[in-house]
Order: sequence, then structure tokens, then C-alpha cells
Amino acid sequence: MKYKEEYLGTKQECMGYLSEAYAKLLRNQLTVDGEAVVIPDDKEMEYKIKYDNDEFEGSLSMKITWINAEAEEEEEVEEEVEEEEEEEE
Repeated sequence: MKYKEEYLGTKQECMGYLSEAYAKLLRNQLTVDGEAVVIPDDKEMEYKIKYDNDEFEGSLSMKITWINAEAEEEEEVEEEVEEEEEEEE
């Protein structure tokens, strides 16, 4: 599921929010839309920072991603294919 919160404010308010959110993340106390943020200890992380700025608008994005169950799903599909092949023989 996707959870999202949006705010509008000054640079000072934004920096204060980011500082507080980071501190909560480090203490495993961060929530988004009431949902606890759980970053797994046993997964490899991909993390990115993106900055865009032109005459119309600017943006800064930070993103952390990890894969939860892809390998398990692939194994299940492979097992199903093998079973189907055995049935055909």
C-alpha cells in the first residue's frame, strides 16, 4: 500500500519537518499517514537524491527502495513451470 502526507510551508518549516522526520526515522518512530515506516535490516537498499531547478520550478527528492519478495515470487513461478512440464511428459 502507498501512504502519503503533503505539507505547504516556508523553507524554515520544511527544514524543521525534515529534521524531525529524520530523527524519528533513526529511532524507528516515523509514521506516514498513521502507518509505521519499517525499513528492513536484511535487505539491500537503493537510495537516490534528485535535484531539478529551472525558470519555472525546482524540486528535491530523496528516495530509498528495497525489494521485499521478488525472489520468492520468481521461485514459485519456476516451480509451477517445472510442474507443468513434468505433467506434459
